This record gives sequence, structure tokens and C-alpha cells, in this order.
Amino acid sequence: MTNECVMKKNEPIYEEIRSLSPFFLIISGIYMAVLAVIFFAAGYDYTLLIGGIYGIIIAALNFLVLGKTAQIAVKKASAKSAQTYMSGMYCVRYLGLIALLTLGAIAPFISLITAIIPLFFPKFAILIRTFIRKEE
Repeated sequence: MTNECVMKKNEPIYEEIRSLSPFFLIISGIYMAVLAVIFFAAGYDYTLLIGGIYGIIIAALNFLVLGKTAQIAVKKASAKSAQTYMSGMYCVRYLGLIALLTLGAIAPFISLITAIIPLFFPKFAILIRTFIRKEE
């Protein structure tokens, strides 16, 4: 294993994650609050909440891997090798997502629907941050 996989504070991905984290956490908190209300008010089982937590963890890991992949690709010698690396890692990342979501679908204690929804949270966080920065 190389040191390429370790995140350092002076790297652009670290700053990007730091700037998106508050938005991602707020969206995740609102989502979990809504799930908790549905859980208690409608009497759904605990799989609803566990699926939400599972999905939030998968979404965060997916975003971290995407950022690290982009950072490594930028350091490649040529545009062709960077593109090849990004394409390969894209396939690996999505195969990992499929495997984790399949595991979630098989597990009797995870609601698949509530696990899939948080996969959109990083995109929402980016859109909200962009909108707020335009306002300033």
C-alpha cells in the first residue's frame, strides 16, 4: 500500500471535504430526524433507521474515494493515463457501491430505500454550497 491513499491536511481534497462537511452533516441530520419521526409516528421498524445510517456511511465513503481518485489522477504524467485511471476507478467505485447496496438488500436489518437516498447527499451539499457562495 502506498502513501497515495492517505489524506494529508495540505491536500486540496482535505479542504474540499472540510468545506462540504457542514452541509453534508446538516442534510444527514435532517434526513435522520425525518426518519426518526416516521419511525416513531408511523410505527415502522428499526430497519428504517439502520438503513439511513448505512446509506450515510456509504455516501461519505463514496465521496472520499471519488475525491482521492481525482487527486491521484491529477498527479498522473499524461492526460491519457489520468483518464484511464479515472475510468478504471469509476468502475471499481460503482462495483463497490453495488456490492454494498446488495449487502444492504440481503441484510434483514437494513431498509434498502432509506440506504439509497443518502447517496445523493454529497451532490445536494455541493449544490447548496455553490448557491451560498454565489450569494456572498
